[in-house]
Amino acid sequence: MSKPRVIAVANQKGGTGKSTITVNVAAALGADGLRVLVVDVDSQADATSMFGVDPAACGRTLYDVLTGNAELPAAIATDVTPGVDLVVGDERLADVEIILAGATLRERYLSDALKGNVDAYDLVLLDCPPNLGLLTVNAFCAAPEVLVVVSMIDRNAFKGAMALAATVAELHRKDINVAVTAVLRNNVDPHRSTYQLLSDALVTSGLPLLAAEVPMRAGFQNAVTAGVPLVHYEPSHAGAEAMRSVARELVASRSSARLRAA
Repeated sequence: MSKPRVIAVANQKGGTGKSTITVNVAAALGADGLRVLVVDVDSQADATSMFGVDPAACGRTLYDVLTGNAELPAAIATDVTPGVDLVVGDERLADVEIILAGATLRERYLSDALKGNVDAYDLVLLDCPPNLGLLTVNAFCAAPEVLVVVSMIDRNAFKGAMALAATVAELHRKDINVAVTAVLRNNVDPHRSTYQLLSDALVTSGLPLLAAEVPMRAGFQNAVTAGVPLVHYEPSHAGAEAMRSVARELVASRSSARLRAA
Protein backbone atom coordinates (compact mmCIF):
# COMPACT_ATOMS: atom_id res chain seq x y z
CA MET A 1 0.00 0.00 0.00
CA SER A 2 1.40 3.38 -0.99
CA LYS A 3 1.80 6.15 1.58
CA PRO A 4 -0.97 8.78 1.61
CA ARG A 5 -0.42 12.27 0.32
CA VAL A 6 -0.26 14.68 3.29
CA ILE A 7 -1.08 18.38 2.79
CA ALA A 8 -1.11 21.15 5.40
CA VAL A 9 -3.71 23.85 4.68
CA ALA A 10 -2.48 27.12 6.13
CA ASN A 11 -2.15 30.86 6.33
CA GLN A 12 -0.89 32.67 9.42
CA LYS A 13 -3.63 35.28 8.87
CA GLY A 14 -7.01 34.32 10.29
CA GLY A 15 -10.23 34.58 8.33
CA THR A 16 -8.86 33.33 5.01
CA GLY A 17 -11.31 30.40 4.88
CA LYS A 18 -8.78 27.60 5.19
CA SER A 19 -11.06 25.42 7.33
CA THR A 20 -13.89 25.83 4.83
CA ILE A 21 -11.49 24.85 2.05
CA THR A 22 -10.17 21.85 4.00
CA VAL A 23 -13.62 20.49 4.81
CA ASN A 24 -15.09 20.94 1.34
CA VAL A 25 -12.08 19.64 -0.58
CA ALA A 26 -12.11 16.58 1.68
CA ALA A 27 -15.85 16.09 1.12
CA ALA A 28 -15.49 16.50 -2.65
CA LEU A 29 -12.70 13.92 -2.84
CA GLY A 30 -14.52 11.57 -0.49
CA ALA A 31 -17.54 11.72 -2.78
CA ASP A 32 -15.24 10.78 -5.67
CA GLY A 33 -14.22 7.59 -3.90
CA LEU A 34 -10.99 8.60 -2.17
CA ARG A 35 -10.40 7.85 1.51
CA VAL A 36 -9.59 11.16 3.20
CA LEU A 37 -8.52 11.99 6.76
CA VAL A 38 -8.90 15.57 8.04
CA VAL A 39 -6.76 16.45 11.07
CA ASP A 40 -8.07 19.49 12.96
CA VAL A 41 -4.89 21.07 14.34
CA ASP A 42 -6.59 24.40 15.21
CA SER A 43 -7.76 25.12 18.76
CA GLN A 44 -10.79 26.92 17.28
CA ALA A 45 -11.86 23.47 16.01
CA ASP A 46 -13.64 25.01 13.02
CA ALA A 47 -13.13 21.96 10.81
CA THR A 48 -14.58 19.79 13.57
CA SER A 49 -17.72 21.93 13.90
CA MET A 50 -18.11 22.21 10.11
CA PHE A 51 -18.50 18.44 10.02
CA GLY A 52 -21.15 18.70 12.74
CA VAL A 53 -18.97 17.02 15.38
CA ASP A 54 -19.07 18.10 19.03
CA PRO A 55 -15.63 17.62 20.65
CA ALA A 56 -17.24 17.33 24.07
CA ALA A 57 -19.11 14.24 22.89
CA CYS A 58 -15.89 12.55 21.74
CA GLY A 59 -13.85 10.43 24.10
CA ARG A 60 -10.48 11.67 22.83
CA THR A 61 -9.22 14.49 20.62
CA LEU A 62 -5.94 15.53 19.04
CA TYR A 63 -5.08 17.25 22.33
CA ASP A 64 -4.99 13.87 24.09
CA VAL A 65 -2.82 12.45 21.29
CA LEU A 66 -0.24 15.24 21.40
CA THR A 67 -0.03 15.18 25.19
CA GLY A 68 0.57 11.42 25.25
CA ASN A 69 -2.78 10.35 26.69
CA ALA A 70 -4.07 8.53 23.60
CA GLU A 71 -3.01 7.09 20.27
CA LEU A 72 -4.31 8.71 17.09
CA PRO A 73 -7.03 6.13 16.26
CA ALA A 74 -8.79 6.94 19.56
CA ALA A 75 -9.30 10.55 18.38
CA ILE A 76 -10.77 9.69 14.97
CA ALA A 77 -14.46 10.27 14.25
CA THR A 78 -15.28 7.98 11.33
CA ASP A 79 -17.42 8.77 8.28
CA VAL A 80 -18.18 12.36 9.25
CA THR A 81 -19.19 12.70 5.59
CA PRO A 82 -18.96 10.01 2.88
CA GLY A 83 -15.35 8.89 2.46
CA VAL A 84 -13.99 11.21 5.16
CA ASP A 85 -12.74 10.59 8.71
CA LEU A 86 -11.77 13.32 11.17
CA VAL A 87 -9.14 13.64 13.89
CA VAL A 88 -11.18 15.77 16.27
CA GLY A 89 -9.82 19.11 17.49
CA ASP A 90 -10.81 21.07 20.57
CA GLU A 91 -10.01 24.31 22.37
CA ARG A 92 -7.46 22.63 24.67
CA LEU A 93 -5.03 22.54 21.72
CA ALA A 94 -4.25 26.15 22.67
CA ASP A 95 -2.40 24.72 25.70
CA VAL A 96 -0.29 22.28 23.70
CA GLU A 97 2.34 24.84 22.72
CA ILE A 98 3.02 25.54 26.41
CA ILE A 99 3.01 21.85 27.34
CA LEU A 100 5.43 20.92 24.55
CA ALA A 101 7.65 24.02 24.76
CA GLY A 102 10.45 22.24 26.59
CA ALA A 103 10.03 18.84 24.98
CA THR A 104 12.73 17.20 22.89
CA LEU A 105 11.90 17.24 19.15
CA ARG A 106 8.71 19.11 20.03
CA GLU A 107 8.10 19.94 16.36
CA ARG A 108 7.80 16.22 15.51
CA TYR A 109 4.93 15.19 17.79
CA LEU A 110 2.25 15.33 15.10
CA SER A 111 4.44 13.54 12.56
CA ASP A 112 5.09 10.77 15.08
CA ALA A 113 1.37 10.53 15.90
CA LEU A 114 0.46 10.08 12.22
CA LYS A 115 3.17 7.52 11.55
CA GLY A 116 1.68 4.07 11.01
CA ASN A 117 -1.88 5.30 11.61
CA VAL A 118 -2.82 6.91 8.28
CA ASP A 119 -1.69 4.39 5.66
CA ALA A 120 -5.29 3.38 4.89
CA TYR A 121 -6.00 6.85 3.47
CA ASP A 122 -5.35 8.32 0.04
CA LEU A 123 -5.07 11.86 1.37
CA VAL A 124 -4.51 13.50 4.76
CA LEU A 125 -5.40 17.19 5.14
CA LEU A 126 -4.08 19.10 8.16
CA ASP A 127 -6.13 22.19 9.02
CA CYS A 128 -3.58 24.53 10.65
CA PRO A 129 -4.02 27.32 13.22
CA PRO A 130 -3.95 30.94 11.95
CA ASN A 131 -0.40 31.53 13.20
CA LEU A 132 3.14 30.24 12.80
CA GLY A 133 3.39 28.70 16.25
CA LEU A 134 4.44 25.23 17.35
CA LEU A 135 1.28 23.47 16.14
CA THR A 136 1.68 24.91 12.65
CA VAL A 137 5.36 23.94 12.59
CA ASN A 138 4.30 20.43 13.69
CA ALA A 139 1.96 20.32 10.70
CA PHE A 140 4.72 21.45 8.33
CA CYS A 141 7.03 18.75 9.69
CA ALA A 142 4.31 16.16 9.12
CA ALA A 143 3.24 17.31 5.64
CA PRO A 144 5.57 17.47 2.63
CA GLU A 145 3.07 19.80 0.94
CA VAL A 146 1.53 23.10 2.05
CA LEU A 147 -1.59 24.55 0.44
CA VAL A 148 -1.74 28.27 1.23
CA VAL A 149 -5.21 29.84 1.25
CA VAL A 150 -5.34 33.56 0.49
CA SER A 151 -8.49 35.62 0.95
CA MET A 152 -8.67 37.94 -2.05
CA ILE A 153 -10.47 40.66 -0.09
CA ASP A 154 -7.76 41.03 2.55
CA ARG A 155 -4.32 42.48 1.77
CA ASN A 156 -3.00 41.14 5.08
CA ALA A 157 -3.73 37.61 3.87
CA PHE A 158 -1.05 38.12 1.22
CA LYS A 159 1.43 39.25 3.88
CA GLY A 160 0.53 36.19 5.92
CA ALA A 161 1.15 33.97 2.90
CA MET A 162 4.59 35.50 2.37
CA ALA A 163 5.54 35.03 6.03
CA LEU A 164 4.33 31.44 5.88
CA ALA A 165 6.31 30.76 2.69
CA ALA A 166 9.44 32.13 4.39
CA THR A 167 8.90 29.79 7.36
CA VAL A 168 8.45 26.80 5.05
CA ALA A 169 11.63 27.75 3.15
CA GLU A 170 13.55 27.98 6.43
CA LEU A 171 12.35 24.54 7.51
CA HIS A 172 13.34 23.18 4.09
CA ARG A 173 16.83 24.60 4.56
CA LYS A 174 16.98 22.65 7.83
CA ASP A 175 16.40 19.42 5.88
CA ILE A 176 12.69 19.14 6.66
CA ASN A 177 10.84 17.77 3.64
CA VAL A 178 8.23 20.49 3.11
CA ALA A 179 7.39 23.02 0.41
CA VAL A 180 4.56 25.32 -0.65
CA THR A 181 3.08 23.37 -3.54
CA ALA A 182 0.00 25.50 -4.23
CA VAL A 183 -1.70 28.78 -3.41
CA LEU A 184 -5.50 28.95 -3.57
CA ARG A 185 -7.34 32.21 -4.14
CA ASN A 186 -10.44 32.28 -1.91
CA ASN A 187 -13.26 34.83 -1.42
CA VAL A 188 -12.85 35.89 -5.03
CA ASP A 189 -14.74 38.87 -6.43
CA PRO A 190 -13.06 39.89 -9.73
CA HIS A 191 -14.86 43.23 -9.69
CA ARG A 192 -12.97 44.41 -6.60
CA SER A 193 -9.73 46.30 -7.11
CA THR A 194 -8.20 44.34 -4.22
CA TYR A 195 -8.58 41.14 -6.23
CA GLN A 196 -6.43 42.38 -9.10
CA LEU A 197 -3.83 43.89 -6.77
CA LEU A 198 -3.47 40.65 -4.81
CA SER A 199 -3.48 38.49 -7.94
CA ASP A 200 -0.67 40.56 -9.43
CA ALA A 201 1.28 40.33 -6.16
CA LEU A 202 0.84 36.54 -6.02
CA VAL A 203 2.02 36.14 -9.61
CA THR A 204 5.05 38.30 -8.89
CA SER A 205 5.83 36.27 -5.75
CA GLY A 206 6.57 33.21 -7.86
CA LEU A 207 4.49 30.93 -5.64
CA PRO A 208 2.59 28.21 -7.55
CA LEU A 209 -1.03 29.29 -8.08
CA LEU A 210 -3.96 26.95 -8.60
CA ALA A 211 -6.01 27.87 -11.64
CA ALA A 212 -9.24 27.13 -9.73
CA GLU A 213 -10.57 29.94 -7.55
CA VAL A 214 -13.32 29.96 -4.93
CA PRO A 215 -15.89 32.75 -5.21
CA MET A 216 -17.18 34.84 -2.33
CA ARG A 217 -20.69 33.49 -1.68
CA ALA A 218 -23.14 33.61 1.23
CA GLY A 219 -24.02 29.92 0.93
CA PHE A 220 -20.88 28.86 2.76
CA GLN A 221 -22.13 30.26 6.06
CA ASN A 222 -25.44 28.44 5.73
CA ALA A 223 -23.53 25.16 5.35
CA VAL A 224 -21.33 25.98 8.35
CA THR A 225 -24.42 26.61 10.48
CA ALA A 226 -25.87 23.28 9.37
CA GLY A 227 -22.61 21.43 10.12
CA VAL A 228 -22.54 19.97 6.61
CA PRO A 229 -19.91 20.65 3.89
CA LEU A 230 -21.31 22.89 1.17
CA VAL A 231 -20.56 20.29 -1.52
CA HIS A 232 -23.24 18.12 0.13
CA TYR A 233 -25.46 20.82 1.64
CA GLU A 234 -26.05 22.56 -1.71
CA PRO A 235 -24.24 20.61 -4.46
CA SER A 236 -25.24 22.95 -7.29
CA HIS A 237 -24.01 26.08 -5.48
CA ALA A 238 -21.26 27.98 -7.34
CA GLY A 239 -19.00 27.60 -4.31
CA ALA A 240 -19.52 23.84 -4.27
CA GLU A 241 -18.66 23.65 -7.96
CA ALA A 242 -15.48 25.64 -7.27
CA MET A 243 -14.51 23.32 -4.42
CA ARG A 244 -14.83 20.31 -6.71
CA SER A 245 -12.60 22.08 -9.24
CA VAL A 246 -9.99 22.74 -6.54
CA ALA A 247 -10.13 19.09 -5.45
CA ARG A 248 -9.72 17.84 -9.03
CA GLU A 249 -6.78 20.18 -9.63
CA LEU A 250 -5.03 19.04 -6.45
CA VAL A 251 -5.37 15.40 -7.47
CA ALA A 252 -4.23 16.19 -11.02
CA SER A 253 -1.18 18.04 -9.74
CA ARG A 254 0.05 14.84 -8.10
CA SER A 255 -0.66 12.82 -11.25
CA SER A 256 1.26 15.35 -13.37
CA ALA A 257 4.21 15.24 -10.96
CA ARG A 258 4.33 11.44 -11.20
CA LEU A 259 4.27 11.61 -15.01
CA ARG A 260 7.15 14.10 -15.03
CA ALA A 261 9.12 11.93 -12.61
CA ALA A 262 8.59 8.92 -14.87
